[in-house]
Amino acid sequence: MKKNLGLVIKDNEVLSFDEYKNIIDKLILENRIDKLKLQSNYFDITNNFWIVDKYIAKNGQFSSENFPNTLDTYKLAIDEGYAICIPVQMLDDGNIVCFSSKNLSKVLNTTSGYINNLSLHELKTISLNEKNEKIPTLEEALDFISNKTPIIIEIQNEGMIGKFEDKVLSCIQKYINTYNCFNRVAIMSVNPFTLQYCFEQYPYITRILKSGNLQEKTYGSISSKKLKKLKYYKITHADFICYSAELLPSRIITKYKPVGILAYNVCTQSQYLNVAPHCDNIIFCNFKPTI
Repeated sequence: MKKNLGLVIKDNEVLSFDEYKNIIDKLILENRIDKLKLQSNYFDITNNFWIVDKYIAKNGQFSSENFPNTLDTYKLAIDEGYAICIPVQMLDDGNIVCFSSKNLSKVLNTTSGYINNLSLHELKTISLNEKNEKIPTLEEALDFISNKTPIIIEIQNEGMIGKFEDKVLSCIQKYINTYNCFNRVAIMSVNPFTLQYCFEQYPYITRILKSGNLQEKTYGSISSKKLKKLKYYKITHADFICYSAELLPSRIITKYKPVGILAYNVCTQSQYLNVAPHCDNIIFCNFKPTI
C-alpha cells in the first residue's frame, strides 16, 4: 500500500476515470493539486506512465520520407509502437486541424498563405503530396487513431484564449468517453494561458508546458524571454515540462521539480544519446531512436 496526500492506492490498482476525477476534484478544492506531482505514487494515481516510457513521434513523423501529420504517417507511427504528438490550429471557420506550419506557402507548393485565414473547404482543396493526402481535422485524426496509441495534443494558440481551447477540449472529451482513455491523452502548449484555461475547464487531462528555443516574438502579452524562463509555469498546473533538446540540461527547469522532462525536436540518434541523461523522454522526428 502507498499513502500520499492522504490518498491510499493499492499496489497495481488502476483507477477508473470517476475515481481519478474524484481525487483531482478533492485536491483542487483543498488547493493541493500542485502537490500531486511531488508524490512518489504520482503514476499510480494518474496511470499516464507512457509519457516517460514510450517514445513520442513529433507529427507522427519518424522518417524524413513521411510527410508530417497525415493519417498514413500516424498509422506508421502506431505500427512502430510510438506515441504521437499532434499540433493543432484553428481555421477561420472554427474548425480544428492537425498541422504545425502556420504559413502553408512555406512548406507546400501553394499560394494559400496562413492556415488560420482559410476555411475547411478551402484547406481540403490543397494536397500535401503525390498521394493526394489532405490535412486532417482533429476529429478525423482522433477517429483514425482510435486509442491505438497515446497522444499529445499541442495547442498552437497565440491569440485569444477560450474558443480554440473549448473546441479542442470538446473533441478530447468525446474521444475519452468513446474509448475510456483519459490517461492516454495529454495537452501541451507554449502558451501558459492556454494550459491555465484547460485546467480551469477540464483539469483531468495531463498538461505539459512547452518552452525553450523560441523565436523572438510575443504570445499575447508574454515575451519569448519570459516563456523561455518558465515565468508563468505556476498558473499552468503542468506536471511535465517539454524543452528544446539543444538547451538541455537547464537549471531553469529543475527548480520547478516537474514529474518529468521531455526533450523536444530530437532529430538524430547522436542527439538523443547526448540528451538522454538530461530528460525522461523525447519527442523526436526523422529517425528511429534506440538506446
